[in-house]
Amino acid sequence: MKKTILLIFLFGLFFSCKDSDSLSKETSDTNLEFTDYYNRKVKVKHNPETIISLSPGITEILFDLGVGNKIIGRTIFCNFPKEALQIEAIGGITDASLERIIALRPQIVITSSMVRKDFVENIEKAGISIICLPERSNIEGVYNTINILGKIFDKENTADSLINNMKNQLNEIKSTYNKESYKPSVYYVVGYGATGDFTAGKNTYINEIIELSGGRNIANNVSNWSYSKEELFAQQPDYIIVRQEDLNDFINTAPYKDLEAVKKKKVLGINSSLMDCQTCRSVEAIRIISNFIHQK
Repeated sequence: MKKTILLIFLFGLFFSCKDSDSLSKETSDTNLEFTDYYNRKVKVKHNPETIISLSPGITEILFDLGVGNKIIGRTIFCNFPKEALQIEAIGGITDASLERIIALRPQIVITSSMVRKDFVENIEKAGISIICLPERSNIEGVYNTINILGKIFDKENTADSLINNMKNQLNEIKSTYNKESYKPSVYYVVGYGATGDFTAGKNTYINEIIELSGGRNIANNVSNWSYSKEELFAQQPDYIIVRQEDLNDFINTAPYKDLEAVKKKKVLGINSSLMDCQTCRSVEAIRIISNFIHQK
Protein backbone atom coordinates (compact mmCIF):
# COMPACT_ATOMS: atom_id res chain seq x y z
CA MET A 1 0.00 0.00 0.00
CA LYS A 2 1.02 3.62 -0.51
CA LYS A 3 3.27 5.08 2.14
CA THR A 4 4.01 1.67 3.65
CA ILE A 5 7.74 2.29 3.84
CA LEU A 6 7.21 5.73 5.38
CA LEU A 7 4.70 4.33 7.86
CA ILE A 8 7.04 1.55 8.94
CA PHE A 9 9.79 4.13 9.39
CA LEU A 10 7.56 6.35 11.50
CA PHE A 11 6.34 3.50 13.62
CA GLY A 12 9.87 2.39 14.20
CA LEU A 13 9.65 5.26 16.65
CA PHE A 14 7.48 3.08 18.86
CA PHE A 15 9.95 0.26 19.41
CA SER A 16 12.20 0.59 22.43
CA CYS A 17 15.43 -1.34 22.60
CA LYS A 18 16.29 0.31 25.90
CA ASP A 19 13.71 2.02 28.07
CA SER A 20 15.94 3.01 30.95
CA ASP A 21 18.33 5.91 31.31
CA SER A 22 21.08 6.06 33.88
CA LEU A 23 20.98 9.71 34.95
CA SER A 24 23.74 10.20 37.46
CA LYS A 25 24.72 12.93 39.86
CA GLU A 26 25.52 16.49 38.92
CA THR A 27 29.29 16.68 38.64
CA SER A 28 29.64 20.46 39.07
CA ASP A 29 27.65 23.66 39.04
CA THR A 30 27.73 23.71 35.25
CA ASN A 31 27.83 20.07 34.13
CA LEU A 32 25.60 17.03 34.32
CA GLU A 33 26.69 13.47 33.61
CA PHE A 34 24.66 10.47 32.53
CA THR A 35 24.79 7.37 30.35
CA ASP A 36 22.84 7.62 27.11
CA TYR A 37 21.22 5.08 24.78
CA TYR A 38 24.53 4.07 23.22
CA ASN A 39 26.08 3.54 26.67
CA ARG A 40 28.18 6.66 26.28
CA LYS A 41 29.19 8.58 29.39
CA VAL A 42 28.02 12.06 28.49
CA LYS A 43 28.80 15.35 30.23
CA VAL A 44 26.53 18.21 29.26
CA LYS A 45 26.32 21.84 30.25
CA HIS A 46 23.61 22.46 32.82
CA ASN A 47 20.83 24.56 31.25
CA PRO A 48 22.44 25.03 27.81
CA GLU A 49 21.38 28.08 25.81
CA THR A 50 21.29 26.66 22.28
CA ILE A 51 19.82 23.32 21.16
CA ILE A 52 19.48 21.24 18.03
CA SER A 53 16.74 18.63 18.31
CA LEU A 54 16.76 15.63 15.99
CA SER A 55 13.52 14.14 17.33
CA PRO A 56 9.94 15.42 16.87
CA GLY A 57 8.95 14.13 20.30
CA ILE A 58 11.90 15.78 22.02
CA THR A 59 11.20 19.06 20.21
CA GLU A 60 7.61 18.99 21.44
CA ILE A 61 8.63 18.24 25.03
CA LEU A 62 11.21 21.06 24.96
CA PHE A 63 8.42 23.47 24.04
CA ASP A 64 6.23 22.02 26.80
CA LEU A 65 9.06 22.68 29.25
CA GLY A 66 9.29 26.29 28.10
CA VAL A 67 12.67 26.11 26.38
CA GLY A 68 11.56 25.91 22.76
CA ASN A 69 13.04 29.35 22.19
CA LYS A 70 16.50 27.82 22.67
CA ILE A 71 16.14 25.46 19.69
CA ILE A 72 18.19 26.67 16.73
CA GLY A 73 17.88 23.58 14.51
CA ARG A 74 15.28 20.83 13.99
CA THR A 75 14.37 18.01 11.63
CA ILE A 76 11.78 18.39 8.89
CA PHE A 77 9.51 16.13 10.97
CA CYS A 78 9.57 18.51 13.97
CA ASN A 79 6.36 20.32 13.05
CA PHE A 80 4.58 20.67 16.39
CA PRO A 81 3.89 23.07 17.94
CA LYS A 82 3.50 25.49 15.06
CA GLU A 83 6.26 27.67 16.51
CA ALA A 84 8.72 24.90 15.67
CA LEU A 85 8.19 25.62 11.98
CA GLN A 86 9.98 28.95 12.42
CA ILE A 87 13.18 27.11 13.38
CA GLU A 88 15.73 26.17 10.73
CA ALA A 89 15.24 22.63 9.39
CA ILE A 90 18.50 20.76 8.90
CA GLY A 91 17.26 17.51 7.35
CA GLY A 92 15.48 14.37 8.44
CA ILE A 93 15.82 12.24 11.54
CA THR A 94 18.34 9.84 10.06
CA ASP A 95 19.88 12.15 7.45
CA ALA A 96 20.34 15.48 9.20
CA SER A 97 23.12 17.66 7.81
CA LEU A 98 26.28 17.13 9.84
CA GLU A 99 27.83 20.17 8.18
CA ARG A 100 24.92 22.40 9.22
CA ILE A 101 24.98 21.11 12.79
CA ILE A 102 28.68 21.91 13.04
CA ALA A 103 28.12 25.35 11.51
CA LEU A 104 25.35 26.20 13.99
CA ARG A 105 27.56 25.11 16.94
CA PRO A 106 24.78 24.38 19.45
CA GLN A 107 25.70 23.86 23.08
CA ILE A 108 23.80 20.57 22.92
CA VAL A 109 22.29 18.22 20.34
CA ILE A 110 19.48 16.02 21.59
CA THR A 111 18.41 13.02 19.57
CA SER A 112 16.66 9.71 19.82
CA SER A 113 17.85 6.17 19.18
CA MET A 114 16.59 6.50 15.59
CA VAL A 115 19.91 8.23 14.84
CA ARG A 116 22.87 5.98 14.00
CA LYS A 117 25.70 5.65 16.48
CA ASP A 118 28.34 6.69 13.94
CA PHE A 119 26.47 9.93 13.28
CA VAL A 120 26.32 10.60 17.02
CA GLU A 121 30.06 9.95 17.27
CA ASN A 122 30.82 12.29 14.36
CA ILE A 123 29.01 15.13 16.13
CA GLU A 124 30.93 14.34 19.30
CA LYS A 125 34.22 14.37 17.38
CA ALA A 126 33.35 17.86 16.17
CA GLY A 127 33.42 18.97 19.80
CA ILE A 128 29.64 19.29 20.18
CA SER A 129 27.85 17.73 23.12
CA ILE A 130 25.20 15.22 22.02
CA ILE A 131 22.76 13.10 24.01
CA CYS A 132 20.93 10.13 22.53
CA LEU A 133 17.76 9.21 24.43
CA PRO A 134 15.91 5.95 23.78
CA GLU A 135 12.61 5.73 21.99
CA ARG A 136 9.87 4.58 24.32
CA SER A 137 7.53 1.61 24.44
CA ASN A 138 5.39 2.81 27.35
CA ILE A 139 4.13 5.92 29.09
CA GLU A 140 6.59 5.53 31.96
CA GLY A 141 9.36 5.97 29.41
CA VAL A 142 7.83 9.28 28.35
CA TYR A 143 7.83 10.41 31.97
CA ASN A 144 11.50 9.47 32.10
CA THR A 145 12.31 11.56 29.03
CA ILE A 146 10.46 14.55 30.48
CA ASN A 147 12.35 14.15 33.76
CA ILE A 148 15.75 14.00 32.05
CA LEU A 149 15.08 17.06 29.91
CA GLY A 150 13.70 18.88 32.92
CA LYS A 151 16.92 18.22 34.83
CA ILE A 152 19.15 19.30 31.94
CA PHE A 153 17.31 22.60 31.46
CA ASP A 154 16.65 23.40 35.12
CA LYS A 155 12.92 22.84 34.60
CA GLU A 156 12.35 20.07 37.12
CA ASN A 157 9.25 21.66 38.62
CA THR A 158 7.73 22.12 35.17
CA ALA A 159 8.59 18.52 34.31
CA ASP A 160 6.89 17.30 37.49
CA SER A 161 3.82 19.37 36.63
CA LEU A 162 3.63 17.94 33.09
CA ILE A 163 3.94 14.38 34.36
CA ASN A 164 1.39 14.84 37.13
CA ASN A 165 -1.05 16.37 34.66
CA MET A 166 -0.64 13.37 32.36
CA LYS A 167 -1.16 10.95 35.24
CA ASN A 168 -4.28 12.77 36.43
CA GLN A 169 -5.79 12.77 32.96
CA LEU A 170 -5.00 9.08 32.49
CA ASN A 171 -6.60 8.25 35.82
CA GLU A 172 -9.70 10.20 34.79
CA ILE A 173 -9.88 8.34 31.47
CA LYS A 174 -9.41 4.99 33.18
CA SER A 175 -12.21 5.75 35.63
CA THR A 176 -14.67 5.90 32.73
CA TYR A 177 -14.11 2.31 31.69
CA ASN A 178 -12.43 0.42 34.55
CA LYS A 179 -15.73 -1.10 35.70
CA GLU A 180 -16.25 -2.73 32.32
CA SER A 181 -15.32 -6.41 32.24
CA TYR A 182 -15.01 -6.60 28.44
CA LYS A 183 -12.08 -4.99 26.64
CA PRO A 184 -12.97 -4.18 23.03
CA SER A 185 -10.54 -5.65 20.52
CA VAL A 186 -8.65 -3.13 18.42
CA TYR A 187 -6.53 -3.27 15.26
CA TYR A 188 -4.22 -0.39 14.37
CA VAL A 189 -3.41 0.04 10.68
CA VAL A 190 0.21 0.90 9.99
CA GLY A 191 0.27 -0.27 6.37
CA TYR A 192 -2.11 -2.16 4.09
CA GLY A 193 -2.70 -3.24 0.51
CA ALA A 194 -0.66 -5.00 -2.14
CA THR A 195 2.64 -4.65 -0.31
CA GLY A 196 1.27 -6.35 2.79
CA ASP A 197 -0.42 -5.59 6.08
CA PHE A 198 1.43 -4.02 8.97
CA THR A 199 0.42 -3.16 12.49
CA ALA A 200 1.90 -2.29 15.88
CA GLY A 201 2.49 -5.40 17.97
CA LYS A 202 3.73 -5.97 21.47
CA ASN A 203 6.48 -3.80 22.99
CA THR A 204 5.36 -0.80 20.97
CA TYR A 205 4.11 2.54 22.14
CA ILE A 206 0.95 2.09 20.06
CA ASN A 207 0.16 -1.10 21.97
CA GLU A 208 0.51 0.90 25.20
CA ILE A 209 -1.87 3.58 23.90
CA ILE A 210 -4.48 0.96 23.01
CA GLU A 211 -4.22 -0.69 26.41
CA LEU A 212 -4.42 2.62 28.28
CA SER A 213 -7.53 3.37 26.23
CA GLY A 214 -9.16 0.29 27.70
CA GLY A 215 -8.82 -1.79 24.56
CA ARG A 216 -7.09 -5.04 23.63
CA ASN A 217 -4.67 -4.97 20.74
CA ILE A 218 -5.36 -8.05 18.60
CA ALA A 219 -1.69 -7.99 17.57
CA ASN A 220 -0.30 -7.95 21.10
CA ASN A 221 1.32 -11.32 20.48
CA VAL A 222 3.16 -10.13 17.36
CA SER A 223 6.81 -9.17 17.68
CA ASN A 224 7.27 -7.67 14.22
CA TRP A 225 5.26 -5.34 12.02
CA SER A 226 3.82 -7.90 9.62
CA TYR A 227 0.24 -9.12 10.07
CA SER A 228 -1.63 -11.35 7.65
CA LYS A 229 -5.00 -10.56 6.09
CA GLU A 230 -6.10 -14.05 7.03
CA GLU A 231 -5.42 -13.40 10.70
CA LEU A 232 -7.07 -9.98 10.53
CA PHE A 233 -10.27 -11.47 9.11
CA ALA A 234 -10.15 -14.37 11.55
CA GLN A 235 -9.84 -11.98 14.51
CA GLN A 236 -12.52 -9.55 13.27
CA PRO A 237 -11.59 -6.73 15.67
CA ASP A 238 -14.39 -4.75 17.28
CA TYR A 239 -12.71 -1.51 16.24
CA ILE A 240 -10.12 -0.42 13.71
CA ILE A 241 -7.93 2.67 13.99
CA VAL A 242 -6.27 4.16 10.93
CA ARG A 243 -4.36 7.35 10.22
CA GLN A 244 -6.81 10.08 9.22
CA GLU A 245 -5.21 10.56 5.82
CA ASP A 246 -5.77 6.89 4.96
CA LEU A 247 -9.31 6.50 6.34
CA ASN A 248 -11.39 6.90 3.19
CA ASP A 249 -9.07 4.78 1.09
CA PHE A 250 -8.93 2.00 3.69
CA ILE A 251 -12.69 1.64 4.20
CA ASN A 252 -13.31 1.59 0.44
CA THR A 253 -10.55 -0.86 -0.48
CA ALA A 254 -11.12 -4.60 -0.91
CA PRO A 255 -10.92 -6.78 1.05
CA TYR A 256 -10.86 -4.42 4.07
CA LYS A 257 -14.27 -2.96 3.28
CA ASP A 258 -15.71 -6.39 4.10
CA LEU A 259 -14.40 -6.42 7.66
CA GLU A 260 -17.22 -6.36 10.21
CA ALA A 261 -15.83 -3.24 11.90
CA VAL A 262 -15.84 -1.41 8.56
CA LYS A 263 -19.38 -2.50 7.74
CA LYS A 264 -20.53 -1.37 11.20
CA LYS A 265 -18.72 1.97 10.81
CA LYS A 266 -16.44 1.26 13.74
CA VAL A 267 -13.30 2.65 12.10
CA LEU A 268 -11.61 5.68 13.61
CA GLY A 269 -9.44 8.02 11.60
CA ILE A 270 -6.98 9.70 13.95
CA ASN A 271 -4.53 12.56 13.55
CA SER A 272 -1.23 10.85 12.82
CA SER A 273 0.75 13.41 14.81
CA LEU A 274 -0.99 12.25 17.99
CA MET A 275 0.23 8.72 17.41
CA ASP A 276 3.70 9.35 15.99
CA CYS A 277 5.27 11.22 18.89
CA GLN A 278 5.80 10.06 22.45
CA THR A 279 4.80 13.24 24.28
CA CYS A 280 2.21 14.80 26.57
CA ARG A 281 -0.23 14.75 23.64
CA SER A 282 -0.36 10.97 23.86
CA VAL A 283 -3.04 11.50 26.49
CA GLU A 284 -5.20 13.19 23.85
CA ALA A 285 -4.84 10.14 21.59
CA ILE A 286 -5.73 7.84 24.48
CA ARG A 287 -8.83 9.89 25.30
CA ILE A 288 -10.02 9.94 21.67
CA ILE A 289 -9.55 6.19 21.26
CA SER A 290 -11.11 5.42 24.63
CA ASN A 291 -14.19 7.50 23.87
CA PHE A 292 -14.51 5.79 20.49
CA ILE A 293 -14.13 2.17 21.54
CA HIS A 294 -16.34 2.67 24.60
CA GLN A 295 -18.80 4.70 22.50
CA LYS A 296 -18.90 7.84 24.61
